[in-house]
Amino acid sequence: MESLKQLMAFMLAGSISLGAQTIAPPAAPDPLAPIAWMAGGVWRGVVKGADGKTTKIETHVEPILNGKALSFSSSFNGVMQYQGFFAYDAAKKAILFSYPSADGGLANGTVESRGGSLLWDFQMTDSNGSVGHYQVHTIQNGADDYTWSLFASQKDAWVKLFEIHYHRTQS
Repeated sequence: MESLKQLMAFMLAGSISLGAQTIAPPAAPDPLAPIAWMAGGVWRGVVKGADGKTTKIETHVEPILNGKALSFSSSFNGVMQYQGFFAYDAAKKAILFSYPSADGGLANGTVESRGGSLLWDFQMTDSNGSVGHYQVHTIQNGADDYTWSLFASQKDAWVKLFEIHYHRTQS
């Protein structure tokens, strides 16, 4: 009888200690997941201006701060034009981005996933202090391709300014 009591006490203690083990909760979803596919490699695109001249664009997007943010830089015809970052703002529950331009402008906005595309909504302050409201619609066309379309707010309407097809290469 004594050995049965000891066995029961041992089993009870074992079940209590097993119950006391903490089971890790499932990992929270990555708040940057909607834009994470952009990280890595070099995104290349070409845009033709109204004057017929082409501009070659290269953009690099890399994870920083243990993946809690993404940095990016864009050059036009080999000259750096933009450097900025994406980060998740938990209070606003939004992916924010900010970047200065080589000509002294500053853009601040948000990116959100909308029906299979990304909507970038932002204000661009030019170096002279004028402010414009813009949107970019990005549609991913496979792992290494996307279409980037820029719209400007003009008289309560969105006017498409231009569109660029980007392709990712490894260098």
